[in-house]
Amino acid sequence: MPHKEMDQVHPVISTLSRVFDMPSEFIGDELRLRSVASWDELTAVELQVHLEHELGTTLDDDLIEQIECVGQLRSFYDERLAELVTIRTPPDASALAPPLPGPAFPAFDQETTDISQVIVGETGISEVDPVRGRLSYRGYPIEELIGRVTFEEVVHLLIRGWLPDPSELRAFTARLAAARELPPMVARNLELNAGSSTSSVLRTAVPALGVAAEAHGDPAAHIDLRERLIARIPTIFATQQAARAGRRLPTPAPELSHAENILYMLGLPHDPERVRLVDLCLVLQAEHGCNASAFAARVAAGTGADTFATLTVALATFTGPLHGGAAHQVINLASQDGNPGTTAAYLHGRADAAGASRARTAPPTAEDPRVRPLREAARRFNAGPGGDRILQVLDAVRAAAHPARGPRPYLTVDCYAAAIYHLLGMPSDLFVPMFAAARVPGWLAHVQEQRALQGRIHPQLRYVGPRNLRHSPEQS
Repeated sequence: MPHKEMDQVHPVISTLSRVFDMPSEFIGDELRLRSVASWDELTAVELQVHLEHELGTTLDDDLIEQIECVGQLRSFYDERLAELVTIRTPPDASALAPPLPGPAFPAFDQETTDISQVIVGETGISEVDPVRGRLSYRGYPIEELIGRVTFEEVVHLLIRGWLPDPSELRAFTARLAAARELPPMVARNLELNAGSSTSSVLRTAVPALGVAAEAHGDPAAHIDLRERLIARIPTIFATQQAARAGRRLPTPAPELSHAENILYMLGLPHDPERVRLVDLCLVLQAEHGCNASAFAARVAAGTGADTFATLTVALATFTGPLHGGAAHQVINLASQDGNPGTTAAYLHGRADAAGASRARTAPPTAEDPRVRPLREAARRFNAGPGGDRILQVLDAVRAAAHPARGPRPYLTVDCYAAAIYHLLGMPSDLFVPMFAAARVPGWLAHVQEQRALQGRIHPQLRYVGPRNLRHSPEQS
């Protein structure tokens, strides 16, 4: 049997195979890039994105224009990789002393093990099946909920465990409405920090609510803490937006639904069609399994941290550019002037390159069932500046995805929700806070479940660094 190292394909060849959708054995050094039938400007963009991912560095924008054939590209790659390795690789400390036997951990093969698929517990909150494209909240398929229940009903389902009857719903929505107003000390703090980023303000306002509660400065302290947090997240970012613009701080309207009140506090039109769009986004983003932010909240809950702390941890994790912050980047790029096709190729190339290392082990996935209803809703509405262009870019990214690579890897539900919020007139720095406002019920449900059933989460890492080093006085 040949040695594994001998069977490895050069990174440039494997990259070209993905970009050209061509078997690697047909790609020789003499092959001229522009002679390939699928070569065009978009292919060049996608190829450059792949190479940047492989090398872990940014390349000159005109690099691909200067290279004619595969052999030249391989030579450039090898030379550049050697330079980067020289810069990044520290001296081999393990050579200073013989290694000691390591602890008995199970073997971990990066090529066959996907740590994102490791089971860390059990849940009754939601079921996410990416292979079949299915999602359910507490046993209800998402298709059963879309257009049939409001966000308030979904919140009750997630944090209470069942869909409310009419009398329960009336009492529940009344409590949410009564809890919207912020404690005065929190509102004043938002005014003072109005110029900060919305994500930073959101992360700091939640602990401030905890301080107000401890200081007996919360006039709604008699209302369930989970309901207060869900009700107040929109008031937090609406207050900051008003203070930043020099407008009078908004007063929540208790007679309005959760979705309508958000638009009202932001000073945006809140006719029934727009309210339905916001409510749809909130329902579809309320919960999506144990992703990074939910897991972070569960880890904090397992340590005994209070609810304010667990929600702060979830928010901090969620605002990262590889989680809730990803859609912000997509819509900003999509709304810029230029060719929608080129923008789509860049976005798709980034996603395809980032997922290339996982594609060997991850099973093919179906489209997220939440994407289609949001995509269709955005097309029906489509009444905002740059709306046509944004939807054209998102459609082009979908069309660029090859079935063998997995469908539409970059287009999460957040991308279409962000497109809708853009069409409604919201600034892009409100996208992440809006996503967070939807996700709070799911996070709180995970916190409650972790406390009740799971206990502490204590994962371990396999140590792979040097061992048995010796300190030499000459090194001091």
